Amino acid sequence: MESGVESNISDWTRLPQDLLVAIFGDLEIPDLLRSAAVCTSWRSAYRIFRRLRLPSPKQSPCLLYSSEACGPDAATLYCPSTGATFHIPMREPGLRLRSLSPIGSGHGWLVVADEMSNLHLINPLTGCHAALPPITTFPFVEGSLDDQGNLIYTFSGKSHEPYSLPAVESRDMYERVVLSCSPSAGSACIVLLMHVPFGELSFARVGDQRWTQIPADDSTGIQHSDAVYSTADGLFYVVRSDGSMHTLDLNGTNPVANTDEPYKYVVQTPWGNLLQAWRFRDYFNSAKTLAVSDDSNYIDPRVELNMTELQLYKVDVHGLGR
Repeated sequence: MESGVESNISDWTRLPQDLLVAIFGDLEIPDLLRSAAVCTSWRSAYRIFRRLRLPSPKQSPCLLYSSEACGPDAATLYCPSTGATFHIPMREPGLRLRSLSPIGSGHGWLVVADEMSNLHLINPLTGCHAALPPITTFPFVEGSLDDQGNLIYTFSGKSHEPYSLPAVESRDMYERVVLSCSPSAGSACIVLLMHVPFGELSFARVGDQRWTQIPADDSTGIQHSDAVYSTADGLFYVVRSDGSMHTLDLNGTNPVANTDEPYKYVVQTPWGNLLQAWRFRDYFNSAKTLAVSDDSNYIDPRVELNMTELQLYKVDVHGLGR
């Protein structure tokens, strides 16, 4: 009887590695990390998973942090849902975790700046790494050596006098970063970067050699303050310091920005509420040539300006400063 019972026990250590790797992709992060400690064959599959696969994006959020107790080449992962902590080694050659400055994160990846202020994409669970274009490929940054032979960067621009900073301090130029998708998608992943001066924008695809700067309207003095990527329409939505928002289409070879500002009106309803009306307009080819006077500033009589959209917002009068 005993031998018969033993023969019915499944040997989970003999599961095929490709099956284990597929299963690991659907595990929660704590369970994924625990799977590596089950046995030798599971740990081998876990190492393959780290090299080839990303965890499912449908994961409970976790906190990744470094400390002296972790050492210079490791981090601690804390799972709030279970209270568990895990030791995560970082084995990317030339990058020491304690020397990296976090800029942002997305899709399970970290965007970090090294001591030379160059940006990197790192996935702490899979061990994947991708370098982004160097800081010196920004058109307004130039690298040189100071009198002591230390690397410095000089920042120039139309709106300010040139100034220089040590390489490690230049990491402060990065303000926000947004990823269009997981960097594991390669060149399909677009990295939108908000940086000095005044929240200007640049972007690069994974594998690019240079950053592409998006021209800014210096005349308004309005800064970009945040951005998000929409998977619904493939556009970046960028908000500015005055509360206005515009879209960026970075899917082609040249960036396309929709920065049309609406005409804004305040309207009081019959029942006493205040509404803010935003009226958007755009130029369209006219069905017939319009009659215009000779001294008119109208550029093309075959084009007419029409309203394209009307948005209404209820004003929270109780939230206004008095």
